[in-house]
Amino acid sequence: MKKSIVNGLICATLVLTASASVMADEQGQHIKSNAYKMVLVEDVPGVNALQSGDVEAGLTATLSASKFAVDDYSRNVNLCAGYVQLADMEKAQKACSAAVKSARTQVAIPSMTVRAYAYNNRGVMKLMNNDNLGALADFKYAAKVDHSDIYQHNVERLEAALNSTQNGMM
Repeated sequence: MKKSIVNGLICATLVLTASASVMADEQGQHIKSNAYKMVLVEDVPGVNALQSGDVEAGLTATLSASKFAVDDYSRNVNLCAGYVQLADMEKAQKACSAAVKSARTQVAIPSMTVRAYAYNNRGVMKLMNNDNLGALADFKYAAKVDHSDIYQHNVERLEAALNSTQNGMM
């Protein structure tokens, strides 16, 4: 799924927040999983390492890329996913919030579909920080502006978990 953004293209692939990466096939289909799903922006330095599970190398490459090689939005979307995978919630929160801020304020990000990436990833970060309602709000926003299965999966999974908790079933 390709989305235009000023001087380049943004392509989304999936990565699981738990253990291994989810690999996308040539048609952009994703492997079904019960884990919460995050989005990575392709064509960003370090994305291949992040996808393959070498998170530290992926983050290093993403952080060291020049501003000419990657825009702030794409950098922060990928940093958000990487830091969540490492469970570095302080850095994840900063990167996720920066990605959402860029998504809301930069004219260079015209597509609501592209903006949904940042909200979805921030939702996973909030979930890992035990902010279930904040996570649900972000997942629902992403699902509202982009009807992708990725976002719907995260909404449904979290709603089911919240409902089972309310019913005393963990």
